[in-house]
Amino acid sequence: MSYENKTLIVYLDGDYRRFKAVAEIYQTFDYDRAHILITSFNDHNELRGTKDLLNSNYDYIDERHILTEYFSTTTYNNALEIQQILSRLNYGNVIIITSQYHKFRTKLIFNNVFKGSTKLKFLGVNHHTTLMEYSSEVIKLGLYLMKNYKFFTKDNLLYTKSKYRRVSRLRYQ
Repeated sequence: MSYENKTLIVYLDGDYRRFKAVAEIYQTFDYDRAHILITSFNDHNELRGTKDLLNSNYDYIDERHILTEYFSTTTYNNALEIQQILSRLNYGNVIIITSQYHKFRTKLIFNNVFKGSTKLKFLGVNHHTTLMEYSSEVIKLGLYLMKNYKFFTKDNLLYTKSKYRRVSRLRYQ
């Protein structure tokens, strides 16, 4: 299915504070010109843990415009899953929303997986970042640069145990 004239706004899981930026960008598009992809929408996702966060705080977002991806556990896996989604739902543009401190590594990984595709745009959201978040990002960047991300292949991930795995909204699109 082709959505060449539509934009996919990707919420990279990891921090619910990013979703406000996703919603604000969504509002700038005319109706049905943008869809939202929530990644890692599994048992541990912060949006899932807040009851009706999407419905109560963002009621202007049409639920039919929200896609969910349940399987990723790392940024590298996010890129692989999104690549598979885009092979089926060919969006014209993709805006990836992440935290500012995470933007460099996200661009590095996605540009590697997507071979420098020009349809990808990246937005880093500024918010109070802890020393632990910065430290974790530096360690993850080092591991990625050493090619250790290959240890996190789908066969070794725990996402197959998610109770939400079978209800992905992608099949309804």
